[in-house]
Amino acid sequence: MTTTTAKKLTFEEFLEQYPDGLGIYELVNGEIIQVEATRAHKNIARYLVKSFDREIECLGLDYIVDKDIVIKTVTAFLKEQGRNPDVSVVSASKQHIGAVDLIVESTNLN
Repeated sequence: MTTTTAKKLTFEEFLEQYPDGLGIYELVNGEIIQVEATRAHKNIARYLVKSFDREIECLGLDYIVDKDIVIKTVTAFLKEQGRNPDVSVVSASKQHIGAVDLIVESTNLN
């Protein structure tokens, strides 16, 4: 009997293989998983993006607000994950390297 196990992806391999334009995906336990939010969830995220964006513009701050930023996380067992938070705020001068300034992840509304 032969068993085959698929190779677990690293975060860098996940970014290289990300199915861009085909939905939202995360790296979970070395596998690419498609995630889908409810309409209410998406509406809240859109509202927060617009609100944060307006406030940043009014205050003249150097931040970018986005809902399509993939964040590298590491589990307690040192496994790399790739997460796509509902809303992310990052410093425009950091070039997306290092800590994120703010992440908003809402829970299920049901």
